[in-house]
Amino acid sequence: MRDCLDGFVMQQTSFPYEVLVYDDASTDGTQTIIQEYAEKYPDIFKPTLYEKNNYSQGLGYVGLYTGIKEAKGKYVAYCEGDDYWTDPLKLQKQVDFLEAHPEYEICAHEVMVKYAEGKEVAFSDFEHNLLISVKMSDYTFDDILTGNIIHISSMMYRNFDIKLPDWLPQISACDMVLFRLLGEKGRLHILPNTMSVYRDHRDSLTNSNNEYDSSIKYYTQLSIPVLEKLNIYWDRKYQNVIYPIIAQYYAECAWLYTRKSMRSIRLCRQMMHTAKIYDKKAACKYFLKKIINRIF
Repeated sequence: MRDCLDGFVMQQTSFPYEVLVYDDASTDGTQTIIQEYAEKYPDIFKPTLYEKNNYSQGLGYVGLYTGIKEAKGKYVAYCEGDDYWTDPLKLQKQVDFLEAHPEYEICAHEVMVKYAEGKEVAFSDFEHNLLISVKMSDYTFDDILTGNIIHISSMMYRNFDIKLPDWLPQISACDMVLFRLLGEKGRLHILPNTMSVYRDHRDSLTNSNNEYDSSIKYYTQLSIPVLEKLNIYWDRKYQNVIYPIIAQYYAECAWLYTRKSMRSIRLCRQMMHTAKIYDKKAACKYFLKKIINRIF
């Protein structure tokens, strides 16, 4: 937690900034550390320390949801407690870009992923987006709808009176929803500078069977439900873009069920059947591409 708070304090800017800190009744001494920093830097830190854990009471992830509503600055940036900023000019660089480019809603940057055993990998080196490259610098709304492109510790966006879905706190990846809501307002630009660290507490050498199973659960229990909810939230305005994305998610799950450690013809067919309901052409094209890539 100290790394995270120190990353805020060290920022060198030509403008004032405040840090809204939300702690959901931690029992590991985190609140004591937050209070220490708030007393030392009262002009920077504005803490909200909950006495009871909201998530355990069925209220979901209220910190991000509340922060979005309470942030008053022209621009908003995020960082979760396990992660931290590493560049003292991070905020200044992002504000400078957004000030100079009004057509962009979001400015992000490269992130270093640090694993439990100490291994470090650039966030853009992961194949965490099935449908587009994460090596580009500019992205449109259609790109943003496809899935993860940036890590939340790198994101800065133009603040506006955003209408948040009532169900947002119940989503485990609130940032996934926020990212897409922001994408509707304008484009995304990614700076090449590495200016934050994302701590991944998993071991980088994971069992392939567990990895495939986790991917299937990620698509079917998180990514697809989020897109379904957003489709309704937007009154199906972007359904012609969203449905092909969902179809390709299901086609990826079907493909994973062809892998030796996960092989199940029944589940593969089931996933492809569902994929074709959303968009037959997109699903078949994606699956054929996977077959060709395996052969060659």
